[in-house]
Amino acid sequence: MTQFWIIAAVLTVAGMALIVLPLWFRSRRTVDQDVSDKASNIAYFKEQEAELKKQLEQGLITEDDAELIRTELEKKLIEDVADKEEKHSYISSSNKGLALFLAILLPVMAVPIYLHLGAQTELSVTEMMMNPDVSPQEMISTLESWSDKRPESAQAWYMLAGRYMAMGDVDKGINAYKQLYTVTEGSPQAAAQLAQALFLANRNQVNGEVRGLYRDALSKDESNTTALGLKGIDAFEQEDYKQAVQAWTKALSFENDMAARQSLSAGIAKARKLMGETVAEIRVTVELAPELKDLPANARVIVFARESGVRKPPIAAIPLQVGDLPKEVVLDDNAAMMMGTGSLSDAESLDIVARITLSGDAAKADYQAEVRDVKIKDNGVIQLRIAPAS
Repeated sequence: MTQFWIIAAVLTVAGMALIVLPLWFRSRRTVDQDVSDKASNIAYFKEQEAELKKQLEQGLITEDDAELIRTELEKKLIEDVADKEEKHSYISSSNKGLALFLAILLPVMAVPIYLHLGAQTELSVTEMMMNPDVSPQEMISTLESWSDKRPESAQAWYMLAGRYMAMGDVDKGINAYKQLYTVTEGSPQAAAQLAQALFLANRNQVNGEVRGLYRDALSKDESNTTALGLKGIDAFEQEDYKQAVQAWTKALSFENDMAARQSLSAGIAKARKLMGETVAEIRVTVELAPELKDLPANARVIVFARESGVRKPPIAAIPLQVGDLPKEVVLDDNAAMMMGTGSLSDAESLDIVARITLSGDAAKADYQAEVRDVKIKDNGVIQLRIAPAS
């Protein structure tokens, strides 16, 4: 926070300079401009006087007319010069007075205005989130202060509700999500989060209120994964497995959180089995070549399946450690990767790979085993023996 006030002070001084200095030094520019304007007026007078003399010599006007016009020109010249001098005196004085006034007003008003309207609480929240030593209760207390100070802030209510749910205080979480729903005027995200909180409070059962909220969310945003997940659960509870698969499959196409994707994939697989469908899966046995027996036990091993013949990300993957080997794993839709990579059921053939990368760069294998062009319909177990990568 000290760093913030230092930066704020520097910015305040810079702002004062941008406003005050141009006003303070404007008087000098006004003098220069005034001199230039005066010279222009005199030059104009001389041009008019020369033109008047020429017209008199040509007999276009009489001597009396010429004298009358000359008198008017002189009068106008005197008025213009006097007006410029008076105006310059006033502007110079008022500009310097305004500059001094703003120099005092800006810093005096900046602090109380910031304390009233500024983002001091938001900065405190940001600092606390970056501090690993902050306790959950301290974080909740700060978020409660933020929501009290900014009851119209959707972000404050969203973060507070999430913290309540993480702490297991479902009732407070529901109240916070209700406030979020009100503040956002029924946004689909708020409706879906409130529906999920009510679902948990109802012992993982969908009731009328939960159903109404997830339907409300989907009517405004048909790609809301939380609402689609609840729709699938609702259909599954009513033994409408086809609709459950449709809802979860659609959610899977948008979801990018790995844990959520695995949960959705598991639900899809279970619903398909109950419908009598065959669920695609590949059984893989992974072991180390004898020369690799001294590798660190905590070295990471990734077993994955990717579509044969195309340059695409893996479809499914399971993380292991060297200490887990030898081990048999099952690659199925429960091990689905990020959104957009497809599913095992959709692939005609797959390359099955087990890889160890000590450098941390997953694209560069230190040790690897691979079996190519595996058909989904094959029922045998794939054998992978990891050896030094060639």
